[in-house]
Parts: sequence; structure tokens; C-alpha cells
Amino acid sequence: MAIDVYLQIDGIKGESTDDKHKDWIECTAVTWGVKQPRSATASTGGGHTAERCEHEEVVIDKLADLSSPVLLQTCSAGKTIPKAKLEFMRADGQGERIKYFEIELENVLIGAIKPKVEEGAIIQEKVGLKFSKIKWKYTQQKVTGGAGGNTSGGWDLAANKIV
Repeated sequence: MAIDVYLQIDGIKGESTDDKHKDWIECTAVTWGVKQPRSATASTGGGHTAERCEHEEVVIDKLADLSSPVLLQTCSAGKTIPKAKLEFMRADGQGERIKYFEIELENVLIGAIKPKVEEGAIIQEKVGLKFSKIKWKYTQQKVTGGAGGNTSGGWDLAANKIV
């Protein structure tokens, strides 16, 4: 099943021709995660105590495109990019595409790029995005089609607090 996920990185063009994501990077997969490690100490009541949360890189899979050399160069230079955004699309009940999930990143560092090529395929790349601030937004889909309400959250890793 194909996915409709698009990545926009400040100053880096992709090859998407989608009317709402022109020149964005088309993603074939996306992963991310958050861990809350348990402290070695317990609370006075005997319960767990929280540590500083650990945010994993947002890792996108993509095919080689116009952005590939620039991403490799930016990773090599260790340049911080002000913003990046991922938009996740799906069809609603009316056959229209709606954005149902969005991730916004700030102070982005391309932490890793791992190209690979297999027989009979073009170059595939895994791109790891590190960041200092992240925001998530989920938009509900109405039963009758179209977007409904939404909920959002975020975290500032530098300040270790909710955005």
C-alpha cells in the first residue's frame, strides 16, 4: 500500500508534483519514538520516578531524488536547519485527500543518511532528523468526510518542557 507522506525542509527541494506539496520530499516510510526511562531511585511512596525523556530521530525512507546530494552535503557540514515539516495524508469518505497528521521540527540537524541500492531498484535512503523542538498535530476525520476537530502536543528538548 502506498503512503502519502511529504517532508518539507527549509532550503531543500524535493521532487513531489502533488499540488499541495510541490517540491517537497516524498517519503516511503517514517518512524520516530519517545522513551521515558525509569529513574534508578524510587519516590518516597515507592513508585517510579521519571527521568529526562529521550526522543529518537525522526527517520524517513525515500527514493533518491533532487534533494539527495543537498541532504548529504548538509549532513556532512553539520548545518542546523531552522524548520522541517512532515504531512501525512489520507482519503476521506468523499474520496478527497485530507491531512490527518503533522509533525513540525525546529533546529533540525540531519544526523544520518544511509543510501542503499539493491538489484533491480533505484537508490533508497534512510534520513535521520535530529531536532530541539517537536510538535505533533492529529486531525480527526468526520464520518461524512472532511476534517473534524484536532488535538496537538509538543516538546522542547532543550528546555525539557511542553511546547
